[in-house]
Amino acid sequence: MKKLHHIVLIVLAVFIAACTTNPLEDIEGNRWQKERNILSILIEGQMGTAVIERDFDNTHIKVYAKLDDIADITKVEIKEIELSYGASSPNAAGSTIDLSSGSNTITVVSGAGEPIEWDITLEPFVSDLEGTWYVGELGVYCNMFTWESWGWHKYELLTNYLPAAQPELDNVITFEVEGADAKGNPYGVFEHSAGEDAAYGEFTDGAKGWDFTERFRKMPKGTGTWLRDFERNKVVITDSNGKVIEMDLELNSETGEVTLEAGLPYLADLFNWNDTDWNYEELAHMSNPMWYKLTKNPVLQTGNNISSFEVVGQVGDAAIDGDNKQVTVTIEDNGADISAIEITKLGVSYKATTNKEAGQTLDFSVDNTAQILVTSEAGEEATWTIKLQIDLDVSDVSIAGTWIIGEIGIYCDLFTWESWGWDKSEKVTNYLPNANTELDNTITFTVEGKNEQNQPYGSYENNAGADGEYGNFTSDDTSWPETDFNNRLRKVPTGSGTWVLDGETVTITSSDETEFVLTLEVKTQTEIALTTELEYFADKFDWDLQNYSYEKIAHMSKKLWYNLNKQ
Repeated sequence: MKKLHHIVLIVLAVFIAACTTNPLEDIEGNRWQKERNILSILIEGQMGTAVIERDFDNTHIKVYAKLDDIADITKVEIKEIELSYGASSPNAAGSTIDLSSGSNTITVVSGAGEPIEWDITLEPFVSDLEGTWYVGELGVYCNMFTWESWGWHKYELLTNYLPAAQPELDNVITFEVEGADAKGNPYGVFEHSAGEDAAYGEFTDGAKGWDFTERFRKMPKGTGTWLRDFERNKVVITDSNGKVIEMDLELNSETGEVTLEAGLPYLADLFNWNDTDWNYEELAHMSNPMWYKLTKNPVLQTGNNISSFEVVGQVGDAAIDGDNKQVTVTIEDNGADISAIEITKLGVSYKATTNKEAGQTLDFSVDNTAQILVTSEAGEEATWTIKLQIDLDVSDVSIAGTWIIGEIGIYCDLFTWESWGWDKSEKVTNYLPNANTELDNTITFTVEGKNEQNQPYGSYENNAGADGEYGNFTSDDTSWPETDFNNRLRKVPTGSGTWVLDGETVTITSSDETEFVLTLEVKTQTEIALTTELEYFADKFDWDLQNYSYEKIAHMSKKLWYNLNKQ
């Protein structure tokens, strides 16, 4: 028992001795402080944020500085340096470092006493914004309820909405670096001047009463100051009146272009569903953001469109079809010489040129059309067709309007010169039921003007009706020697084309340039007939066949007509 007591005392003594060592020494001391990183650094003349990289013991810092702002390159002041917790460096804030060779090292010692050398390289600062720029593009993004399944969005040139903004596209913007703030952000002055046209763009549409200057004028006219905020990647613009505008900066290293993007208030809750002018809604409420794209070289404009057009005696506005390069203009029916119609207004794409100008005349004597050549600043040519229409009282043109086919009739002469002969008028559909699908078709004759012979003319469209089919002039009777009579009886073409009315003669030209000459018979204000003669083949009558239906259709019919009723 005494021996056991001694063992307990020995263990106790060891334990007490062990307790004299501090068990929290690893936590309360600095042996756990292994980090020796440089988190940030700011030196004399520095522009922007230092690039700090570490791959295990491979450490490197790249600093960009404006060398003219460094008083002595052999003694460059370290203004700020942030290290890992517990770490220290002889290169503390306020000390200097020799960067005359372009590089040096900074020693950082961890709290645990482990040193590491950081390579620091000085690079001359070249601002991504400094210099002279040309405005190459004004853009806007429109979000039309994309959170809905039916919504859509689009990127668009702002000048497509507001042509008055086009003079901005040759403007010159110069940014000059003057120094850097305490965070190394470069700042300076800018000048935004009008280009060769000596005009700034205006974000307005006078004809529509729109003025979006407050919304879209983000690059101020004239002079002001700028600051490049690297941390937020923004350019802070202050105009001469002290107004501050912030824009995101995006540099395209491949093209050398710079994009300055400005946010816009997004006002979807103000969208007016009763306003049918989508352009207004996109500009006023549904756009965010807008941007300026800046280039080092002037951008030659590629537009070769006609934007406005007027002539002497014009009625209403010209219809401008940019996709088909066509302008349709209507003049009064005053007997004007259409071989010399004077242009009073001709607007074209920005910086485009034309072979005609206001004050000159156009010759419409051939097919009531003339041409104008528009050439973009970049040299791209487009020939525009100017189509002349004569304003007239459409009610005086009996064929005008939309008509439903009520009947397709045929007149048959079966030897009426003989005492036993007879004749009859019949519906074609009684002989050829496949033609019935023609009877719900609608035919529209649109009056476009008068030609030089004072004849009304225009376009027509023969539309398949509710059944979606045109009539087929064929027979299903296999006993007939022939069953397809489309070439014989199709006298009003399907699809679309043009027409000219000469007295009572209507000449319809189909889209494949086939002419159909018919006679117009006006029965009432709401009923007309289009009639035509058929080739008469009495000498081919086959007495042995004894099929009068076939003979009437194939040989003995002399006249065909469409009875049309006003829709």
